[in-house]
Parts: sequence; C-alpha cells; structure tokens
Amino acid sequence: MTDQAPPEPPPHPGHPGASSPPAYPTPVQPPSYGGYGWAAPPPGPAPGLKYAGFWVRFAAQLIDSLIIFIPLGILFAIAIAPTLPAVNCTFVNTTGFQSATCTGFGALLGALGIWWVAALIVPAVYAVVLWSWLGQTLGQRLLGLHVVDAHTGTRISIGRAVIRYIGFIVSTWVLYIGLIWAAFDAQKQGWHDKMASTFVVQRV
Repeated sequence: MTDQAPPEPPPHPGHPGASSPPAYPTPVQPPSYGGYGWAAPPPGPAPGLKYAGFWVRFAAQLIDSLIIFIPLGILFAIAIAPTLPAVNCTFVNTTGFQSATCTGFGALLGALGIWWVAALIVPAVYAVVLWSWLGQTLGQRLLGLHVVDAHTGTRISIGRAVIRYIGFIVSTWVLYIGLIWAAFDAQKQGWHDKMASTFVVQRV
C-alpha cells in the first residue's frame, strides 16, 4: 500500500494563503427624487426637508382659493349684470296674501349655470395641471411646498394628480375631516395624499 500524505488543513482565514471572502455587490444608490433632495422613501424626507404641516398647507390652499375665485367672482358679476334688467316681478295681493310673478329669469339662470360649471372645472384644471407640471400650485410655490410621489419623490403624473384632486373633493365633503387628518398623521398626509400616494414636503 502506498503511503499518502494526509491532506493539508484549509488555511486560517487570516493566513496569506486564504482566499478572500466574497465581496458584496455595491449597494444601488437611491433615485434622484426629482431634485427635491429626498433620500429613499419612508421613514421620512432627507435632511433639509420636512413634511409640510397642516397650517402651512391651509395657508397655501387659501392663497390658491383667492387666485382662483377672485377672477371667477369678477367674471360672475360681468356675466349676470346684463341679465338683471330683464328680470321683472309683479306682486299681487289676493285675499290678504301677497304673491309674486316673475319673468325674464332664463338669461339669468343660463349665466348662473355657466358660472357654476366654470367654478367646478377651473379649480380642477388649475390643481391637476400644476401638480403634474410643476409639482406645486402657485400658493404652494409661494410657501415653498412640493407635492411628490410617496414612493419615488418625483413629480406625480397627471393621472395621479386627478386621483389626488378627487380625493381632495371627497375630503371636503366629509366635513373637511380628510384635510384636517393631515394635522394628526405622522407623515402629514390628508386622505387625498393617501389615495394618490403623495407627500407634501417643505424645505426646513
């Protein structure tokens, strides 16, 4: 029988002959987040940013309301002014009861209907276009707020902006609870933010 040398034990990990441990792949860097300085999504924004609180968001919404409804109010006055002279009411006293018969309401009701449609469409277009195009309405821009995608930190698409606006309307219908929710939520999200998966952030 031929004598065989016993196999050599494997080198100690610290020995020069030991093989190097496998290198872990370089971690993938988080996305750019649309220039808003975000790190990876949750738990929170990067240094220099914070979730925008309820009151600053309320102030931005108030500014936006003035931007939208002051011009609409002026247009409303211009639209109905020519229709008012055509309205004619006749009051008749019959057996102690006074009744009124009015004519000429057609043009007035038409002007009111057009203004009502404008009051529904203009705010929706204003919010959806600016959220998806600039990431902020004019009121939010004045106060340094940005609406961003909760998962990527980028500006939201027009479809997500539509969902967010629908959520905003729903939040106002329920006694504004959906908007007030942002005051108590850990990430300052209202119902419309949760529906559209968005955050509103502000530079510190």
